[in-house]
Amino acid sequence: MITTTSSTATDTQSARPRRGRRLLRRIGLGILGFIGLMLSCAVFGMVYEAIMAPGDAARYPAPGQRVDIGGYSLHLNCTGEGSPTVILEAGFGARSTDWSVVQPDLSRITRTCSYDRAGLGWSDPGPVPRDPEHIASELHTLLANAGIAGPYVLAGHSIGGKHIRMFTELYPDEVVGLIFVDARHESAEPVGRTPEQHQQDREAYESSLNFYRVLRQSGIGRLFGVPLARMLVPGVENIPDDLLYEGGLFSMRESTLQAMIAESPATTYSDDRLRAARPLGDLPVVVLTAGLSLQQAPNWETAQRNLVALSTNTRWTIVENSLHNIAFDDPDAVIAAVQDVIASARTGQPLASR
Repeated sequence: MITTTSSTATDTQSARPRRGRRLLRRIGLGILGFIGLMLSCAVFGMVYEAIMAPGDAARYPAPGQRVDIGGYSLHLNCTGEGSPTVILEAGFGARSTDWSVVQPDLSRITRTCSYDRAGLGWSDPGPVPRDPEHIASELHTLLANAGIAGPYVLAGHSIGGKHIRMFTELYPDEVVGLIFVDARHESAEPVGRTPEQHQQDREAYESSLNFYRVLRQSGIGRLFGVPLARMLVPGVENIPDDLLYEGGLFSMRESTLQAMIAESPATTYSDDRLRAARPLGDLPVVVLTAGLSLQQAPNWETAQRNLVALSTNTRWTIVENSLHNIAFDDPDAVIAAVQDVIASARTGQPLASR
């Protein structure tokens, strides 16, 4: 018997492995090309960051003055003239520029000062603990050394609400009015947590900040800061691009991250003293509450009601459709609140209703 084999079938069978090898080779080359592109981008980003970072001080100079308060300096930006002086206290990890939309209008009414806490913005790092009592004492020294005399109207955003309450407790004769801007109160803090749980919270928070270090070191934050912030950070819709970009660069600095690490666990250190603080009597107080914070934050309504109860001369305004950053979402509400507190402080009359 004679057996014959089709050459066409044999060629087809041998071609299949060759096509498979070529496909695998192309896939491999594609993966290597992608990895090479990513490495090139990473190297470019790191080099770009290394080149640009040293020039940030010249590109973003301090708008105010740096004042020595005993071996380290804090940044203070005062504009306008008149009395009482309005002091603007920013929220957690935030800078004096968080008030940049409202400060110009307030400066037409009276002297208005914003500042950066130690380690934030244009201020030097400061000693620990970074609790409200220590921060209020630093602010008092800053104002004294800068020659900014009272009386003061204090406006505090978020954790800044605790700071201005502590300032009022320590220096009651120098404060003639308060504005709480979606501010924290000790009744909103978690209760019953063990020291071990607090330590776990701190470690988790510190680890989360590595994300900002990666953004800084890779250059991604500098190259794509604005679109990244708009995608990842809630409540920045009304912040101008230039301020958002500058704020991103400052927030990624190691000094800022260390200041946030120091402030984070210390936000509750003064709670017992705040609970025992003296009544505010008829001190004019306006409480501004973000409408969306009431919907999203547990115990926020209770906290806001407790702030309202601090004085017998209080007005509570819920700023509808605003997120936590009321000074950007509805600056007119902040300006009106400060105006009314100033008017009440100057005339001795109760706060006007709105």
